[in-house]
Amino acid sequence: MSAIWARTTAWLRTRRSLIGKFAFELAIVFVGVTAAFAMEGLRQQAEEDAYRRGMIAAMIPTLENVLSHNRDFDREVVAELAAFDAAIARGEQPPLPVFREQGSERPPTRAWDAIVATGAAKALPPKTFFQLALFYTRQESIGERYIRYNDFTEQRVFALGPAQAAAYDPITGLLRPEFVAYVDRLRDLKSANDQISLEAAALKDELTRLGR
Repeated sequence: MSAIWARTTAWLRTRRSLIGKFAFELAIVFVGVTAAFAMEGLRQQAEEDAYRRGMIAAMIPTLENVLSHNRDFDREVVAELAAFDAAIARGEQPPLPVFREQGSERPPTRAWDAIVATGAAKALPPKTFFQLALFYTRQESIGERYIRYNDFTEQRVFALGPAQAAAYDPITGLLRPEFVAYVDRLRDLKSANDQISLEAAALKDELTRLGR
């Protein structure tokens, strides 16, 4: 046994430099492979971060579109309602306040479907994804409410003619109940748009923060 150990020790002694060189080269290869994996991981992470920022940045204009639309809506409707209420207060029978979407049958509501279809939503944290989904669901609901309002406008209000005298009771001179409800629908749409604008502004700020 001692002879075998002696021969083994002698063999290792004569090849020490070769073994050391092999171990050094093996360490170099290991470090190189590890570094390559690390660099590839960093590259993929950088690509994923760039994709996430790009997708988030692409969502922000949809919220800016909502805010721009609602500012126009608010400016027009506030003026219409104020003029109508002032005339009623004076005992007059003014034409009904009417809001009509320009160039469309409804407010802009389809952005979320496009965001999900393109995969952009994958770039969002779960909480923000849920908030955006809820926001666009509410916006869709407002769009449906506008359609019902607009249907009444086309079928009942425009049928009154320019003077719209038939909207008022001929005995009391007061606005008929169905047209009171019509004006209230416009007030409700304004309130809903005010609320959705606050949500859009908050979500825009959140997306801007996430996209940095």
